[in-house]
Amino acid sequence: MDVAKMEPPELKSIQSIRFQRDCISVDWKVAESGFHIKQVCELRYKTDVDPGWTVLPNISSTRPQIHFCGFLSDTDYRAQMRCRRHLGFGYWSKWSSGRDFTTHKTVPTGELDVWWKMKPAESGKKVDVQLLWKTMSQKDAGSKALSYWVSLNSGQKNRDPATICNTTETHCDFSTSAEIKRVYLTAYNAAGPSPAKEIVLFEKKGRPLPRIQVSPCNDHSFQVQWNPPRPLATGYIIEWHTVSSAEQGSSNVSWQKERGGSATWVQIKENIEPFQMYNISVYPLYKDGVGLPVHTTAYSSQKAPSSAPKLHLKSISKSEAELSWDPLPIEMQNGFITHYTIFWVSPSEETFSTVLNASSRSFTIKGLESSRMYKVHIMASTAVGGTNSTIMTLVTTLLNEKDILVIFLPFGMLLFAIIGLTLCFQRNNRMKNQFWPSIPDPANSSLGKWEPADLQEETLQAQSAREPSPVNISAITVLDKEAKKKPPTWRMTNSTPAPMCNLPKSYVHHSSSGQPSKETRPSSYVNGTGAVQYAQVVWDGYRDQQAPSPLYTRSDSTQPLLDNMTPSPKPYENLWFHGGQAEMGLCSQSFQEDTVFLKEPLMDFPLLRGLKIDGTEGLNNLRRL
Repeated sequence: MDVAKMEPPELKSIQSIRFQRDCISVDWKVAESGFHIKQVCELRYKTDVDPGWTVLPNISSTRPQIHFCGFLSDTDYRAQMRCRRHLGFGYWSKWSSGRDFTTHKTVPTGELDVWWKMKPAESGKKVDVQLLWKTMSQKDAGSKALSYWVSLNSGQKNRDPATICNTTETHCDFSTSAEIKRVYLTAYNAAGPSPAKEIVLFEKKGRPLPRIQVSPCNDHSFQVQWNPPRPLATGYIIEWHTVSSAEQGSSNVSWQKERGGSATWVQIKENIEPFQMYNISVYPLYKDGVGLPVHTTAYSSQKAPSSAPKLHLKSISKSEAELSWDPLPIEMQNGFITHYTIFWVSPSEETFSTVLNASSRSFTIKGLESSRMYKVHIMASTAVGGTNSTIMTLVTTLLNEKDILVIFLPFGMLLFAIIGLTLCFQRNNRMKNQFWPSIPDPANSSLGKWEPADLQEETLQAQSAREPSPVNISAITVLDKEAKKKPPTWRMTNSTPAPMCNLPKSYVHHSSSGQPSKETRPSSYVNGTGAVQYAQVVWDGYRDQQAPSPLYTRSDSTQPLLDNMTPSPKPYENLWFHGGQAEMGLCSQSFQEDTVFLKEPLMDFPLLRGLKIDGTEGLNNLRRL
């Protein structure tokens, strides 16, 4: 009997006591086979989330109904019992079949830990408030779930509270007047509300902590230390949240309240993950306000970056290349970036590198060879390791900007000068006349077109149509070389001017005359409006073949020939009026004599032999000028 093993007991019922919300009443009995034996039993229980059982020992078999307290309100449990002989003899029976039960809900009795943030609203007359609070423990909450009510007053003294928030969340965002300094927070469940908690919205203007220091405990916790201020604070608020490239919402903020004013450190464990950057702040709490925060960043665990920055070629020349890069997103850093390393490989496979600090965003590689290809990449490093970027290939230029400027600037300036001068000459006649002055044209002068009103012109008859002449002659001048050598017979001893009949004179043929004039008069240096051809023949030069200069000259010029001619008249001197009637008489007599005298020698002149004047074969119409 001392070693006998008893049968398991039977749990008849388990109920929560209504007026004692944390207590239960257990009704049970021992097995019928051991009813006459005195036994001692154990009761064990646990919740759905508990990892192990809680055991209640020393239950006497003489008490078929027992009470137990210390259970959580509004909680589901499962219980079992076993027994053995009294005074520890024998073996424990098997555990009885389990029985489930649920405790009643109770009114929340705990105190809420509250924190807030304020910032000026966009309108300027209000403030935006973010009210945060911690959930109560289930023992203090009296139920599994609580609702929260934020109002502008406590609802006492027959005043209806002005509701701001009524939520099941642990935060409330609202805008209110800057004059509002107090709000009230109440937690409630089906059993009833908790006492309202008054929250004074102090501005954060108090003294900050001297310094804080954060060190990781493991991958999921930090230890935060600080030096206490003077005077001592009444408590501290430790706040932390992840840091990322995107803006953070209120749900990402975690915080913890340390009530003791003499505390100098705290361990935080909530929402901590490895390879994430956290911003940690500590606020001292005073009786009349809140102190300014002190911030720091930390990683609970680090590793090499997920990737390296992408290189960008900012500029390149024949000997330098300027590189730039953007910082890595915080989510890809996986730790604090300690430094960057730039690597470049020359065409001869020689590798160069340089180390830059973590704040660098650009670097210039110098000493490169012109017109060469280089391979460049960057490595981002943390305290644990580094990651390389993709390779970028760059080719240096043959010339740099200064060389190009020196080469092409003179050509550009020359082209600019040419264009500028061209525009100036086209648009500015004054400047054009400075370089190319206008020279008067004698043919278009007013003197060249001037002639006396009663001038009679001699017009040579046109050649016969049956014998066309290859050359049109408008005037012929015959010079007697031997006659030039003789002293002039008209020169008088008394210096009386005589007519100069034997000197060459010019005849003008105007094509504008309707009929050839029968009268012939000498025309002294008068230019006609039409084109006039001149011919000059030296009499004795052809026979003697001793002419020192060209003896026959043809010209299409509209100006009188100056070779072997009489001296030019004085400016503005009209020779028409110098001769008079006496000159005409002498010339007529001399002309008749010369015509007979010159007839025979002119026939032997080869050039004159082919001339056809007015359709006649001889030189009868030849006139000495």
